[in-house]
Amino acid sequence: MTRPIRLPAGMTTPRKTPTGWDSSVTIPQDEDGFFGRECPAKDCLAYFKLHGDEYQAARKVGLLSCPICGVRQDDQTFLTPEQVKRTHAAMMELAHGAVEDAFATAFGGLSRSNRQGGVTIQYTPGPLRVPRPLPTYIERQTIRTFTCPNGGHRAVIYDLLTVCPYCGPDTPPRAVLDDNLAGMSRVLAVVEELPEEHRREIEAAGGVTSLAERALSGAVAAAQNFAKQLHTQSGKPTTVRNPWQNVTRLQEQWQASFTTSPLAAWSAADVRLLRLGFARRHVLEHNGGVADERYVSESGDTIAIGRRIRVRTPFVREFLAAVVRLADAMEAATPRLAAYDVSPSTGGENR
Repeated sequence: MTRPIRLPAGMTTPRKTPTGWDSSVTIPQDEDGFFGRECPAKDCLAYFKLHGDEYQAARKVGLLSCPICGVRQDDQTFLTPEQVKRTHAAMMELAHGAVEDAFATAFGGLSRSNRQGGVTIQYTPGPLRVPRPLPTYIERQTIRTFTCPNGGHRAVIYDLLTVCPYCGPDTPPRAVLDDNLAGMSRVLAVVEELPEEHRREIEAAGGVTSLAERALSGAVAAAQNFAKQLHTQSGKPTTVRNPWQNVTRLQEQWQASFTTSPLAAWSAADVRLLRLGFARRHVLEHNGGVADERYVSESGDTIAIGRRIRVRTPFVREFLAAVVRLADAMEAATPRLAAYDVSPSTGGENR
């Protein structure tokens, strides 16, 4: 006698296998068809989302990359805590159902009597167990979606992008840069779109300055990562030192690798703007924003040593535009490998 295994909604009809029972559990998706993933690296744990329609086709290699820190591991290690909880609950429900089936199979219809002792042994199955509902949850709101030119895979990102979750280190560097610069531009627009009373409150608390500094730091980091990835994907050997930290060393490395300076046609004012942005980011990260001799030397700024620098939104906007021009110049000096094509369906431009 075999009793049907009853499972909660969200689990597929169980299938008998040589070793037991098998069932799949669905993962909730948001209204746009995205579901969450979490980086397995304990020092990252970045949350991002992938689209359900693309997931199975895109993960043929069985690996995913964290789009924030770049760690690449088996895709099953990227489950979020909520998904792990739901999966464990599904495993328990399947186990309960399998136990009921085992009892029904082993003892179903059992009715024996011992004539000498007059003892009757009989097994009567109880009512079918009502399965417990699986834990559910709501995914985070989708605000920013990255579309990778390699295949058009989509991912919802909540921080600075490093790689496409599917493509990993093969992600086109310019696609990553463009997405990050768009994100930093959005950061600058946050305060401007607030009602006036809220905007003034944030300004009084230093929030406008903090956002401008955050956007500048993110733009410089994106430019440095772009230079590094473009240099690597162009077939050049890994650099011994980190030449991407300031404009002078970046320019010298490009000249050595590709015999062309990306800033050769730039005006002195444009080069100064670029140097100033890189130097300001460095002093913000490493000296609390207080100008020192190194900062004045690298940036050409006339600020007195010991004073804290001021980063304002108009400057950051100019710097973002300068980074775009720098990327164009660097791509022009590298092989065609550096360029990428975006199909019209992704909403991007052909480069």
